[in-house]
Amino acid sequence: MAQGPDKKYVLTDQGRSTIDTLSVSEERIVAGRLAPARETRFGALSKEILFGRTLFEYLNEESLRSLPLAILVAIFGGWVSYQANLEPLLLFYLSPTSGVGRAWFILLFPLGWLATFAVADILSTTIFHRKGGDLSLLTGTAFSMLPLLIVPGVSFLAQQFSPGRPVGYLTILLPVALQVWIVCLLSTSLSISKGLKLEKTALISLGVVYLNIMTLLTALQFGLF
Repeated sequence: MAQGPDKKYVLTDQGRSTIDTLSVSEERIVAGRLAPARETRFGALSKEILFGRTLFEYLNEESLRSLPLAILVAIFGGWVSYQANLEPLLLFYLSPTSGVGRAWFILLFPLGWLATFAVADILSTTIFHRKGGDLSLLTGTAFSMLPLLIVPGVSFLAQQFSPGRPVGYLTILLPVALQVWIVCLLSTSLSISKGLKLEKTALISLGVVYLNIMTLLTALQFGLF
C-alpha cells in the first residue's frame, strides 16, 4: 500500500497480487472442507438395501408395468403365511387361534397390503396435503412389505428342520426388528411417489406402524384373533 499525491492510500500491484493469492487459498480451503467424503461401495450397497431408492424410482417410472409384480408379492405373502400357519395382521404376525381357517391367511396378507397403502395415502393427504402418485405408492407398498415375508419363511424352515419345537417367539421378536427396515422402505416409496422429503415420509411410516400396533392390541383385547 502506498500514499498518493492527494495523501490518500492506494493499493499497489503487489498488494493486489497478495490479496488475490489469499482469496484463492481461502476458496480452496472452504472447498476442501465442504467436499463430501467419498462413500464406500459397501456403504452405498447397505444404504440401497435399507432404503431401496433405485428400486422405488423404477417402480415410480413403470408403475403400471410393475403392478402385476406387486400382486405376485401379495399372493406369495399369503401363500407363505398359509404354509407357515401364521396369521398376518398388516405388518405383524400372530399365532392362529383354534378354529381359524388357514385358507383365510392367503387373503389376509393382500388385504394387509391394501390397508397399509390406504393408511399411508390418507396420512400423506391429510397431514401434508399431497395427492397423486397412488399407483406408484400401491406397488411400492407391496415391495416395502417384502422384509415381512422373512417371518413366515424362517418359521416354515424351522418347522421343517426342527419339528415340534415352538417358534412363537419368532412372531414377536423378528417382526419388531424388521419394522425398522419396513419403515425405511415405505418412507422411500412415499418420498418418491408423493414428492415429499424423507424426513416427512418417515413420520407417515411411523404413523402407519403405530396405527398397526393399536389395531393389533384392540383386536387382541376383543378376542378377534
